[in-house]
Amino acid sequence: MTALQLLRPERNYLTKLQIVYALIGLIALGGSLAMAVPIGLDEGGTRGMTIGIVVAVLVNVAWLIPAFIIIPFYYRSLEYRILEDEVIVQAGVWTKSVKHVPYRTVTNLKVKRDPFDRMLGVGTLDIQTAGRAGQTGAEESLVGLSNVREVYETVSASLRRFRGAMAPTQAEVEAVSMTEAEVLSALLDEVQAIRRDLSERE
Repeated sequence: MTALQLLRPERNYLTKLQIVYALIGLIALGGSLAMAVPIGLDEGGTRGMTIGIVVAVLVNVAWLIPAFIIIPFYYRSLEYRILEDEVIVQAGVWTKSVKHVPYRTVTNLKVKRDPFDRMLGVGTLDIQTAGRAGQTGAEESLVGLSNVREVYETVSASLRRFRGAMAPTQAEVEAVSMTEAEVLSALLDEVQAIRRDLSERE
């Protein structure tokens, strides 16, 4: 089935990821230094403190640099397809995942914008499903969209069309009612026949 809309996150979403990881790196480095400096001073004075600082910086650089290398690849792997009966989300660098979210399972749509999103002009559309009842969070999220309100309207309209197409028509309802009436009539005839048979035996 052809996509009603094929979407990718805006470039500003890549900027957001880089800012967030840089902040996490600074916080982690600050925490590491806050522990390394006093421990280094206690263990070996100024030399111990210097070694503690170097180790703290190296440990943080060891995970932060690979993260910054991977972020652009992850960003480029994101792709969203809005179809007539489902939304498909594709993501992943080493492990590629393709997630199908059928409209028959969707319970709620929610637009989300954190402070970084507002600053960079992007947003997220969360799609919640019946499969996550009793759990927090969304089944799938379409992140980094500059036109997140328009995408919300598109998915919402597709969802309404799908549910409208799935609802039984008046003719189908009448056909079901007639079938049920015929079954009830046949059962009544059978019960009456059994009753007559029992009366004759008495």
